[in-house]
Amino acid sequence: MNTADKVYTIYFEETMNIVVMEWAGYATSEQFREGTELMLRTLVQHTCSKVLADIRDMAIIGMEDQKWLETDFLPRATAAGFKAIAIITPNAYFNKVAVESVSYKVDKEKLTITFFDNQRGAREFLQSL
Repeated sequence: MNTADKVYTIYFEETMNIVVMEWAGYATSEQFREGTELMLRTLVQHTCSKVLADIRDMAIIGMEDQKWLETDFLPRATAAGFKAIAIITPNAYFNKVAVESVSYKVDKEKLTITFFDNQRGAREFLQSL
């Protein structure tokens, strides 16, 4: 989904059996949660467990949304089969800090989070799982 009021595109890539999320610019809390929930629905619909998150150009994830990820979304997502995510590191410093902060709190036994500088490395990692 990427229209004038959307800052994300989320789709299933059949050749690699992954869900791809691409974010650009500033997402409101509503847009962030809507896009993240769409990722989970797409993952469940296609019974896959891996996500490529290209968030290089995403502005920032707000504090409330970070907490929501940690306490609400990620427990539901891992229970639904979400096992691994390859993240293209954000260019924006504060978003990089926010994403890393959430990743430190994740149960590594349930979800593997790995950071990359480009899609090639991220895709190679996801293929190796």
